[in-house]
Formats: sequence, C-alpha cells, structure tokens
Amino acid sequence: MNRLSKHIFQESVNWIQENGRKLEQALLHHSFSDGSETLVLEALAEYQNEDGGFGHGLEADFRLPNSSPLATTVAMQHLIHFDQHEQAAKMITKAIHYFENTFDKKRGGWFAVPEEVNHYPHAFWWTVQEDGMSLIDQHWGNPSAEIIGYLSNYKSKVKQLNVNKLLDQAINHLLQLKNFESEHEIYCYLRMYRLLPELRTKAVNQQLQRAVQSLVQFDQIKWKEYVPFPLKFVYDPYSETFDIPTEEINKNLDYFIKQLESEGKISPNWKWNDYLSVWEHAKMDWTGVLTFDTLHTLKRFDRIEK
Repeated sequence: MNRLSKHIFQESVNWIQENGRKLEQALLHHSFSDGSETLVLEALAEYQNEDGGFGHGLEADFRLPNSSPLATTVAMQHLIHFDQHEQAAKMITKAIHYFENTFDKKRGGWFAVPEEVNHYPHAFWWTVQEDGMSLIDQHWGNPSAEIIGYLSNYKSKVKQLNVNKLLDQAINHLLQLKNFESEHEIYCYLRMYRLLPELRTKAVNQQLQRAVQSLVQFDQIKWKEYVPFPLKFVYDPYSETFDIPTEEINKNLDYFIKQLESEGKISPNWKWNDYLSVWEHAKMDWTGVLTFDTLHTLKRFDRIEK
C-alpha cells in the first residue's frame, strides 16, 4: 500500500501554512497537530454575517461579501464537526435562522446565491440570470437537499419551517430522478445521508447507488479534469461505497499521493473566464482548500506515513 511520505506531507503542510487561508491553516493544525477547535471557529466566524449566513468568499469561486445559502452550506460542512463547542453551537443557530429566512416558498427550497453575486467577481456558473437562477439552480437538490439535512439534524433550532415535510419532499425528489445530470446534487444528498441515519432505507440506498454508478468516473486520465472521481462519493473506509470497488478507491488514493509527490499541492483543474486578476487570488484559496482536503482524506484512509 502506498503512503504519502513524511517529507512530501510536510511540503504540502508548509504550502498551506505559507499560502493558505487562515481557515485551512486552522483546520490543518486541528486535524494533524491536535490544534485548538477555537482557532477553526474563529477563522470561520470571519465569514459569518449579521444575518447568520456566510459570505466573503468562503466559497472561493464567488467573492460576494453578502450571505448566500451555498456559502452557508460550506460553513456548515465544517461546523457539524464542532457542534458540541459553545461557539459553534451559536454559529449553527444563527445559520439555521438564516436558512429559514431565505427559504423560497415557490421553489420549496433555496436558490444557491442571491442576484447580488453579479456585482462581485465570480466564476461564470454563479451568474444569476434574469429568471433569478444561476446554472447551479437547474438541479433542486443543490443546495436544498443539503440544507434540509442540516435543518433535520438541528431540528430543535428550527422555528419557522416544517422540517418533516421538507425532508419528505427532498427524499421524494431524489427517488423520482430518472437521470443523474449533476454530481453536485448527489454530493448534497450524500451529505444529508451521512448526517441522518434514518434516511438509510433500501429505496434511498438503491437510488443513491444508481446515481453514484451513473456518475462516478474511473478513467484515471480524466481525473486531471473536473470529474466526479471515486473519493467524491466515499468519505472514509467505513462509509457506504455504493458499489464502487475497493480497488478503484485505492487507485484514486494512489493518484492523489502521486499528485502531491509531483507538485506538493493540489491545484484547481478549472478556471474562470472573467475577472482574471481576482481568479489568481481565488486559485490560491482553492489550492489551500484542495490540498487540505486531500491530506485529510489520506489521513482518514491511513495513507500517510507515520
């Protein structure tokens, strides 16, 4: 079994410490050096607005300072791991209230970003069109399914919305999908699935398996592109694999070890068409995010040399 050497691991750590955002630096310190949870939460708090939502480029492909449902889900992906901490609990409560206040009754869910995103540098896929939707909003589950997962997990904090009704709606939407056109929508459902054990019914498992098998890309040559590779669907060795062979998961882990051995970091394999000077900053942010995420994945799969 290949493992990332201590030398290359340290090289990647150094890159994040020298070039990454404070958030990824704090996450790195917490995950690999028993660093303080408080430092992570303080770094995250810099992205939270008065309305409880998150913005300020937390999702690095749009630099909107205002809150958005999408950026708030990015924050929640971190906060759920610290929810026993008093500061995190307060941040989650505010985020839940933000979700409640931005719920769109007609949509029965959320739009990913507000139209104000257009006034700030962003990747073209985040542009809100005249109908009030970005390209992301073509698939309801991103981010609505994920948000409903958080509302369900923290139901005691919800004051305005009928969480059970929303959860039924989210599951029905998933089960009615005939074609799986958006891997990001399925990522949102998988985050919900991991958060809520009661969802792991035979019907949901079978539908998610169909989705994953329809979307997962096993061709290693294409992993250089923006594709849904195996590790996008399998969080750790104890997670449901949705029939992705262990051999393919191991190949994917080996691939990222080689990437780090070659580059010392993981850079984004996409780019913006506009705001190119700002993209250079966003690219650095993303490199920190992707490098940390890869190191954390290798740790979960015991693929870093002791």
